Amino acid sequence: MRVGRCWCGILVVSILIAVAAYEASATCVVAPSMSDPTAGLVIHLSPTCSPDEREAHALAGETVIDAIARGRRVDLAGVVIHGDLVFDRLPVELAAGLNEGDDGQRVVRAALSIRDSDVRGALWHRSSLNVLRFEGPVDFQGSRFREGVDLSRSVFKEKVDLSGAIFEKQAYFVRGQFIGETACRDTKFGPSTRFHQSTFQGPLDCTGALFDGMAELVGVTFERPVTFERSRFGRGTGFSGSHFKSRADFGEAIFSRETFFGFTVFENEVLFTGAQFLGSADFSSAEFKRGDDLGKARFDQPPILAQTKRLASEQSDGLLQTREGQYVLTLVLLVVAALLIAYLIKGK
Repeated sequence: MRVGRCWCGILVVSILIAVAAYEASATCVVAPSMSDPTAGLVIHLSPTCSPDEREAHALAGETVIDAIARGRRVDLAGVVIHGDLVFDRLPVELAAGLNEGDDGQRVVRAALSIRDSDVRGALWHRSSLNVLRFEGPVDFQGSRFREGVDLSRSVFKEKVDLSGAIFEKQAYFVRGQFIGETACRDTKFGPSTRFHQSTFQGPLDCTGALFDGMAELVGVTFERPVTFERSRFGRGTGFSGSHFKSRADFGEAIFSRETFFGFTVFENEVLFTGAQFLGSADFSSAEFKRGDDLGKARFDQPPILAQTKRLASEQSDGLLQTREGQYVLTLVLLVVAALLIAYLIKGK
């Protein structure tokens, strides 16, 4: 009986070990392949996958572009992508209503989602003659882009979400049209970020974003509310010539180097409460049609306000918040105190 019990115990232990080994091997779960191959390119890897397991399921950039060229949706999570994603490989289509200078368009017809992934090649569309049009939503949340990203001259019809993404090199969206909502919350942009002459028709939320290098948003039109609250701008920052048609919030943002808002138009309320300008801040010829809240920002150097159009009440408040204004106020208070002391001594 004891021998039988012993063998039973060994059998139970073996079963438990086998189950544990199976569970360990199943920690890297791949989403089941779609029964319909035309449904799209869908691969989801668990956060528990080891580097070797991710490499075993790695994709080539060409595979992703081929799926897009066939009009399939791309839904990737936790994957590794080797090689460049070159949107110039998509066929050019003729279309009505293109802007002057555009000969045609390349179209991404279905949703494009690359989340929490490691993109090791460049991602770009470099044609100066054609537009790249995204018909569905674009979701790059949490992904790391190790090489340059250039989606200039792109039209995004639905939501674009870059939240939590990391751009180790340049991120260019020059002359982009963002028709839906755009999010870049806690996004880390690299040495060069460009949105020159882009248009945001939907709201833009870049709360907590880090622009580690040059941030160039020159000549940009913002039609809906814009949020850069608690964002950090590590080097030169340019909003010159931009047009904010709705509310803009720069509350508690940090501008570490030179910042340019020259010739910028603010049609609605703009907030700078708690913002810090550690370098020069140039608001020359800017126009504030509503309250600008500059008086609640901190300037290490007096802001440049040459020919700036502001409401009178905001101008007077803002002067007291600058170092120069505070020095003047301190001097006035000292003079008043000295006169009061002199008056009291004379009275005795």
